[in-house]
Amino acid sequence: MMLTLLMAACTDRERHGSLTLSVLHEEDGTPLVMDVLRYTNEAGNPYLVNEVQWFISNLELEDYDGNRVMLAETWYIDTNIPETQNLRISEVPTRCYQYLRFTFGLNDVDNRSGAFSNPPESNMFWPDELGGGYHYMKLNGKYQNADSLLVPLAIHLGRGQNASHTEFYDNSFTVELPIDLEVYAGRDYSIGIVMNINKWFRSPHVYDFNAFGSAIMQNQQAQQLLKENGADVFTAKNPKDMLSIAEISKEILQKAAPKPHFMTWENFKNTISIFKNRDRS
Repeated sequence: MMLTLLMAACTDRERHGSLTLSVLHEEDGTPLVMDVLRYTNEAGNPYLVNEVQWFISNLELEDYDGNRVMLAETWYIDTNIPETQNLRISEVPTRCYQYLRFTFGLNDVDNRSGAFSNPPESNMFWPDELGGGYHYMKLNGKYQNADSLLVPLAIHLGRGQNASHTEFYDNSFTVELPIDLEVYAGRDYSIGIVMNINKWFRSPHVYDFNAFGSAIMQNQQAQQLLKENGADVFTAKNPKDMLSIAEISKEILQKAAPKPHFMTWENFKNTISIFKNRDRS
């Protein structure tokens, strides 16, 4: 029995690599700095950010044949909790992937009140009278209004509703990020998911804090504008194998010819064989 388990474990390692996903919050290419009035959006509103808390759901990879691999059903990210900003997936099938795809927030099927019983996720609840479920994102901070006063900024995204609260709208959306990920057995990989904060307020709609203020949870117009602006908020930092090309070459040569006088016909054939095996994996 032990031998069977060991053989199964070895086989599993031969078919999978591991992947670490890291969320990076930026402002137009530079890391986000908290609690400092240093940013200005497209409408000319100076602002600062205190915290960003949000959900990713239905996180998956797609290979070049259109096959999809689910990585996580939900992932909560919080700038106040560093460990939430990284997600490690220990078993990713060995193949070539072209897309990283996820839902920003929670779609109507997954967005159910009571789905999370413990904080910090449970603290993201969305009031039942507004449709229930959970916030997709809380982006909290302050902005300088038309009177040059620093006032609260609360970009709270979630389920929308009409003025009479008789119809509700799913404001989540799908994000599809091109990547170039070729997973080899036993290797570790990494992908960065970048959220550019300023792009929430830029295109295709210039979002003016003075026009919408902070109370937007019941404002479907504001929710819709931000949803549409979200189309280009995210980018992926393409994965790189943890081993450089030079390190891979060195590893192969050491395995093929660990002894002196490696430039022999036998060692040359060993090297070619290792390259072929690596390609097949």
